[in-house]
Amino acid sequence: MKFKIAIFTSVILFGTQLGVEPSQALPASDAKPQTPLPDPTVILGFGGVLQPDCVRQVEAGEYRCAKRWAEVTHLLKSLVYQDVESQLIAPLQHQLAIADQSWHQFQTQHCQQLTQRLRNTPDFPIAASVCLARLNNDRILELQRGGQIITLQSRDPRFESLLDRLKLRNSSVQRHWEQYQTQYCQIEKALFVFNPLRLAQCHQLLREARLHQLEDLLAAPTRGLDLFKDSVRPGIPELNCVDETQIGLNRCAVYWSKTTRLLQSSIYGDWAKRLSKQYQQTFAISQKYWQDYREAHCTELVEPFKENSMAPMLYHRCLARLNNDRIADLKGIAVYDSEDEPQQAPVTSRQDTTQALWERYQTQYCKFESLFFGSQTRSKQCPNRLNLGRLHHIKAMMNTR
Repeated sequence: MKFKIAIFTSVILFGTQLGVEPSQALPASDAKPQTPLPDPTVILGFGGVLQPDCVRQVEAGEYRCAKRWAEVTHLLKSLVYQDVESQLIAPLQHQLAIADQSWHQFQTQHCQQLTQRLRNTPDFPIAASVCLARLNNDRILELQRGGQIITLQSRDPRFESLLDRLKLRNSSVQRHWEQYQTQYCQIEKALFVFNPLRLAQCHQLLREARLHQLEDLLAAPTRGLDLFKDSVRPGIPELNCVDETQIGLNRCAVYWSKTTRLLQSSIYGDWAKRLSKQYQQTFAISQKYWQDYREAHCTELVEPFKENSMAPMLYHRCLARLNNDRIADLKGIAVYDSEDEPQQAPVTSRQDTTQALWERYQTQYCKFESLFFGSQTRSKQCPNRLNLGRLHHIKAMMNTR
């Protein structure tokens, strides 16, 4: 059995933190974003989630931004692990579990070492989340590298010298990493019995990843890691699916859907937790109406293809796009092409069940913005902004068909 290689990189870009930054109080249908969805199991590789763009504001906002990155990378790593595990025979599943346990022990201790200088500073939780996210991404790549061609090179002398400089050669964190390396590479050796170089290639790949981690440790920060760049875009862009078989595209779409749902739920939950009681009910009702609309719209979109093998791909891509649009609205940075405005009335005037659900959401959410933001520009623009969002969804449906 061979691992399929399809390494792609997705980027989470978090938007502007509003005065009330959107807890753990999640809407009912999004309360358990990690619940497995009914979809085919296939190994599909990707490079995880790159460092997010955050806009520097208050420390609490920065922390939530970093924490979400760690959460989403953890979700993606768990999904990939489950896919890989499902392809293995029982003895190798057991060995994979042992390797994974060693990796988790290593991850915990490495991040403790990396952030120890910050332990009593406000930057500590930010740096800790960043470290966890980066190691999650390393693990995703390691799980999904099957079939990748690696050129064997001479051993990098920096690896040994860094272990000595950092006094880690006989440390527990290094032992956990070495146990993980041994167990995991033995799995690859068993899977690729006809490739005598596979074991050496596996060890080299993991050593290269560990070398980067040691370099990060040597340059351990004395203040928070740099999370903050210039561009601001909401949500998670569509994943670059390299495996173009239909089953691979279906799996890729499910990953996108699940990660955007987790992010949307997290941002909604932060809002819900921070709102005073006078706003909570209106906000919660608008979220419920939006969830009803999301399901109805994506079901309507996939209806002509429901007997087709591409139906899961179309459905989950639809869910992901709507999750991203909702993230943009919650962050107050929803942007739609102004050229769509002349088409707004004729397209959004259609009357059907899905449109009725949309209008219920639009009415309730704009009511919330009116109550919360008063006469600010944002609340005045709410109906038009959401109508353009609905137009965007309808145009996407038309393009699909």
